[in-house]
Amino acid sequence: MSTGLGPAVAADREDRFELRVLLDQRSSVDIRVLSGTYQWYDEDLQTPVETVSPSDGWRAFAAGSTIQLDKNGRSLAKAYGGPLLLQAKGAGENKIEVNGKKYRGSLRLYHLRSQGANGMALINVIDVESYLYGVVGQEIGMNAPEEAMKAQAVVSRTYALQQRERRRQIGDYYDLRADLGSQVYKGVDGEQARVLKAVDDTRGQVITYDGAIIEAVFHSNSGGYTEDARLVWNSDVPYLRGVPAPEDRYAEEWGGTAALAYHWRKQLTPDEIARKTQSLTGKDLGELQRLRIVETSRSGRVTRLEVVGSRGTVSIDRTKVRQLLDTPSTKFTLADGSGNYVALGYGADGIKKNALPAGGTYAITSSGVAAVSSDPYVITSDGVGPAPKAPSTTAAGIIVIDGYGYGHGVGMSQWGAMGLARNGKSYTEIIEHYYNADRRDGRLQITNNWGK
Repeated sequence: MSTGLGPAVAADREDRFELRVLLDQRSSVDIRVLSGTYQWYDEDLQTPVETVSPSDGWRAFAAGSTIQLDKNGRSLAKAYGGPLLLQAKGAGENKIEVNGKKYRGSLRLYHLRSQGANGMALINVIDVESYLYGVVGQEIGMNAPEEAMKAQAVVSRTYALQQRERRRQIGDYYDLRADLGSQVYKGVDGEQARVLKAVDDTRGQVITYDGAIIEAVFHSNSGGYTEDARLVWNSDVPYLRGVPAPEDRYAEEWGGTAALAYHWRKQLTPDEIARKTQSLTGKDLGELQRLRIVETSRSGRVTRLEVVGSRGTVSIDRTKVRQLLDTPSTKFTLADGSGNYVALGYGADGIKKNALPAGGTYAITSSGVAAVSSDPYVITSDGVGPAPKAPSTTAAGIIVIDGYGYGHGVGMSQWGAMGLARNGKSYTEIIEHYYNADRRDGRLQITNNWGK
């Protein structure tokens, strides 16, 4: 992997990439200028409406098929079809307040009459670098190691510009959402000095593969191994293939809720699963008899689940597993009401499955899982003693889901990136690992020259 021009070379060109970020959809909005120079502009008629001063308080609301503007409590004489743009003028620090939240850049009010709604879309029009100031810390956390934060900046910039390109090709009125539908964006309220430095240090840098900008998806924690995109979205691209991610365990070092991003457990009753199955598939299976993992991917994620009931059996494919069980990921094993565990191991021969009846003690050997006939002993701080034993289920009939990871598992694992950074890896090495499996064959590049 190679990097292109230094950050300063491409800065002016990258600032010209404007993003349209959908903040909200509502019937009214309160607006105030905090700093800089702004002017209302009618984009339909391509004419200025009125200059805005910081002392003015503005309210806009959808009135039928038009947008009405109130200035300091008094309505302007004319209503507008829109879009209306509160446009930042000049090169100063332009900031506005929208319903009490602070943003850089401009604000577009887009009437939703074409969608049959009496409301407006509130769209922050902002350059990509300023957008990232309000994104990176929200996505990877304000306390992430520096190199992980820089990796997130490059990944988030790449994702934003790829989405911009895709949505403008199909004529959408916005490029990104401000929530988990795209990337979490908090505007000025989401900024912090370390975040600004990570964005500035990587200014203009995007990830390309064979010269084209990539779809740089990411997730919280892969549970030890990322997933192929083709097994999640039917998108088979060479830069979104599964790779080992043992550094995901870094989440456990943080403890608390962070640890649950790596290893979690959930319990469901047979009745709950039967109801969820009927809701999802429309089939009444009667009394649940068994929930069975039928197929898994190389990464250990469940790609087919079988629900067995007194009235029949239904197969749940990989696209609906999380929907059925409402789990943080699809990387899990099961213990059902019969007290049987299924152990999954991945080696040179692929996935190995072993059913483990309750009541036994087991050891993992080079040839698989084997029963231990006598009581094993462990070495503890108090000396040598018998290994503790635990029941396989918390109660009869309860199905225990023992899982790893949080999210779809494709692309960069954020906790894994933090673990790699903690271990001394640079942001370019982190990106090379997750999007090119450490091949370093030159097909993946971090460049400032995309879009020229």
